Amino acid sequence: MMNQAEKAELLEQLEQWNKKDEYSRCIRAIEAIPEQERGYLLTVKLSRAYSNLAVLGDHGEHGTDGEVDGDLIRHAIELLESVRAQGENDPYWNARMGYSCLMAYRSAASAYEYAKHWLALVPDDPAAQKLVRDCEEYLEEEKALELDLKEREEIIRKETPDDVKKKGGGYL
Repeated sequence: MMNQAEKAELLEQLEQWNKKDEYSRCIRAIEAIPEQERGYLLTVKLSRAYSNLAVLGDHGEHGTDGEVDGDLIRHAIELLESVRAQGENDPYWNARMGYSCLMAYRSAASAYEYAKHWLALVPDDPAAQKLVRDCEEYLEEEKALELDLKEREEIIRKETPDDVKKKGGGYL
């Protein structure tokens, strides 16, 4: 069992590794601690390391390619879910959940709920304000794409000859 000094030292080391984009090192260090001894904060820090590794990779190795490791990001969300009762009213937990959901599901709807809760907890936080704005922009884009797709489907339906429709040929 870690004492307070050891825990403080570990948290400081995790911050240093995180700043250096050494997310795998964070994961190894936290996972070396038995799960039942980690507690809330280390579980959230472990989730952060997994989500950063999924999105950015160690040393930014895939931070520009837009690829996200779905298994890692889903694991990050599972870790957050495991401490939901403690985290629901914690701004940091909501921030991590919002970012992770945005990356995992490529949909801003669930992320938006966490972002709004985060902002409600700390209204002056610029990062929370930015995530809310980003989610709103993504939701607008999703809605525009959905409308565009429906309009195209309607045009295809109108322009498809009746004999093709009757044969069940579907869309060309």
